[in-house]
Amino acid sequence: MQIGDFNFFYMPKRTTIVATSSVVFLLMTFVAGCTREPELDGYPEVSFINEVKPIISANCTQAGCHTGSRGEFPLVSYEDILGAVSPYNARKSELYKAITGRSERMMPPGGPMADDQIRTIFVWIEQGAKNN
Repeated sequence: MQIGDFNFFYMPKRTTIVATSSVVFLLMTFVAGCTREPELDGYPEVSFINEVKPIISANCTQAGCHTGSRGEFPLVSYEDILGAVSPYNARKSELYKAITGRSERMMPPGGPMADDQIRTIFVWIEQGAKNN
């Protein structure tokens, strides 16, 4: 089908490559946007001492699992916990992967943490995992 001098069924190779690349880029941007958490700018700052540490103590060290006595993956001090965290990137953090079942490491022995506890740890990590 032709209208004037333009053939609608023929697109030069270069135009096809540019159009395909643009569509792929837009799809990747859309998919990446769908997998990100909402912005945390308005979320109150999570306190390590008052919120995160009690969650870790109650779920990870009560049964003696991550107290350091077994010699692997202790979660007793801020420094221990920070070693399992990638500040500002919860999804790359071993701690977050472990408590959400996305790691080979075990979750708390009693089962997964409550959603609000996981969210608190997620937000703390995304906010930079500060010792506050």
